[in-house]
Amino acid sequence: MMKQGNPSNPALRLLFFASLAILASAGTLYAANANPDYTYFWLALGIPTGVVAIAYMASYAFNSPALRAVLQDELLQILATGAVALTLVGTQAVVDEYAVSVLGAAGNVDYPDIASAMDAASAKIATLAGGAASTLTGMEDASNIMGREASRGVFCNFMGVGFSLNNCSPFNAYRGSLTAGAFTTSIALADTYAQGFILSLARAYAFSIIIPIGLLLRCFKASRSAGGALIAIGFGFYTVYPAVILTTDNLLHGSTPKDSASIPLMGKCDPKDPSVSSALSQFTSYGEQLTQYETTKNIAYFVMVRVLFLSILNLIITLSFIRAFAQMIGSEIDVSSLARIS
Repeated sequence: MMKQGNPSNPALRLLFFASLAILASAGTLYAANANPDYTYFWLALGIPTGVVAIAYMASYAFNSPALRAVLQDELLQILATGAVALTLVGTQAVVDEYAVSVLGAAGNVDYPDIASAMDAASAKIATLAGGAASTLTGMEDASNIMGREASRGVFCNFMGVGFSLNNCSPFNAYRGSLTAGAFTTSIALADTYAQGFILSLARAYAFSIIIPIGLLLRCFKASRSAGGALIAIGFGFYTVYPAVILTTDNLLHGSTPKDSASIPLMGKCDPKDPSVSSALSQFTSYGEQLTQYETTKNIAYFVMVRVLFLSILNLIITLSFIRAFAQMIGSEIDVSSLARIS
């Protein structure tokens, strides 16, 4: 006759100590006073533990050894999920502490009141957005002034014979390049807005909704793959993405990266001046200012490299981490399509 409810059963002891470990870790997560909020982590771990415990007791009531074997495997997965949760919390704390310490030691005035890597990355994106907006405004002002001055002319009519003098019109030749530059800068500005939106979504939902749901789903075999994917996505965009933004910007551009330069504005053009050489001299002089190497280099570097290129690189690094981390915790994500889009 089979023994039932034996308190010395190794499986029961494993269940008891595993429940204590999960509850202890959940209490630690609940008591953590940090940014982000880990309030729902203990629910994500406590609910599967309770379900498995009830099912395990039911397996003795209905005398189902096969079910107990399955539940023991599920219990080990709950323990592994609890270890993943604690790893996420510890990693996030280390990243935040390191980011705050490094930026504080550097005395960077751009981040006076940061408390986490997410705060620093958001401030960095806001700085880039301000620089792109300033550059776009400078191009717009230069184009408007140039169009107004280039449209000035003189028309004379004497006894049915007329002629026009348009010495200022050659300045329109520069407007095409400014239009192309403004188009690229507007794309860079939209890109900074998109990055800020991703960070705001991660701040609001990663540790409060996405990762807790992922932890809950990972505890069960049927939804383990989906749970691992959600955990990797939430952690990747909340922790890794801000850290990558700060790292690439500081490593590739130095502690004091160059900002975009201001666009020179042209002066008044006198359409009444009959001297062609005077108009040519003014046209050439402004062209030299507009195409000055240092000015164009700073603008192109800021817009093309520091904003556009690095945004693509940061996203590719983050997606690569998400895929690798998902594989580590038992999931598989195909990020090749997203990488091509980025």
